[in-house]
Amino acid sequence: MSHSENVVELLHAGQFDQMASEIEKALQVDSAELLADLAEYLSMMGFSSESRQVYEAISQENTANTDIILNLAEMKVDDGDLDGALALLYQVASTDDNYVAALVMIADLYQLDGVWEAALEKLQEASTLSDSPLVSFAIAELHYNQANWQEAIDYFAKLSQRQILELTKVSIYQRIGTAYASLGEFENAEKFLEKSLEINHDDTVLFELAQISAVLGEHKRAIDYFKQLDALAPDFDGYAYPYTQALIEENEFDSAFAVAKDGLSKNPTDVPLLHLTSRIAYALHDLKASETYLVQALDLAELHDETIFLLSNLYLLQADYEAVINLAPLLDDDHALARWNIAKAYVELEQDTAALAIYDEIDQSVLADNPEFLLDYAHILIRNGRANDAKLSLTQYLASVPDDENAQELFNELI
Repeated sequence: MSHSENVVELLHAGQFDQMASEIEKALQVDSAELLADLAEYLSMMGFSSESRQVYEAISQENTANTDIILNLAEMKVDDGDLDGALALLYQVASTDDNYVAALVMIADLYQLDGVWEAALEKLQEASTLSDSPLVSFAIAELHYNQANWQEAIDYFAKLSQRQILELTKVSIYQRIGTAYASLGEFENAEKFLEKSLEINHDDTVLFELAQISAVLGEHKRAIDYFKQLDALAPDFDGYAYPYTQALIEENEFDSAFAVAKDGLSKNPTDVPLLHLTSRIAYALHDLKASETYLVQALDLAELHDETIFLLSNLYLLQADYEAVINLAPLLDDDHALARWNIAKAYVELEQDTAALAIYDEIDQSVLADNPEFLLDYAHILIRNGRANDAKLSLTQYLASVPDDENAQELFNELI
């Protein structure tokens, strides 16, 4: 029995301590063919370091065996040694049968490093040497991953859906459909994604079709797709929000509320979904629930100031002005709309000094061109005897809303 065979026996017996010394003996005595088989078996059994040890040893003695070089390069990639893998792959001569395979692997490594042009150059060279559909597929995938959508479509369109699906488990129709959607050509996208779904069920395709239907305004159709996804893949990530939106578009608020709550039961820290659920609760006249969802979002960092703004809206609608003002210390950044709400609350409580301090600050913000803000600001300025400032604010307002006769009359009174 060869030492390589002894290594396999020791592996099966679980005598791993003795394997190391037996591998050393195999490297000294056994043939390159036996060692190559041993390295492949060790790799298959998950003994990567031992397999690498054997491959490295025989690659030094058998530089012409490029199968070994390719296997060793793959191991170096798995170890994160991309430079080492590239060095090995560049040893494969252009006359070697494995040259095309080496080019494709080199292209993959360049893509991992973000060197897209070099990767494309290697794949294009490979395509001149081989008519393998996998090379064309690799070029298409590179364009796809770079968001070169039209180029990706052109390459994918030349390939066989059935053949590529068998070889790679990737649906060409899905890739083309997604690329068309990214180009905004939703009707074309829908056709290809439907073809993909007919041939091979995929939850992601179902999700994409639902979203495209919603974009096209086909909300009932979107709901049908979301219902299928909900039944087949209830743990699919991120579908609760668009599903809820589609239901809202069809005025199915009770169903939307149920879907949103189910989504939050799976991911209670989904802040956009918390905001949307609060909105639905308000539409259903459940003000307490509406507040509860926003308070829950208040404990989360994502969209924190937006949560404060939405809460301030809710409190203003309930005339709970103290609650609005109490939100002020919680603001992290200069959220102009939230601060405007706080200023409104001060006005309602007849605390004009505090209100004006905020109005004067946010007048220089993104609200400087907001007609509603400018008119509101003018009223509080007039109330506090600042006629010149009020005229300026009204002038800006009337430039946007020249047909407002009441505002024009108010302006004339100040002249």
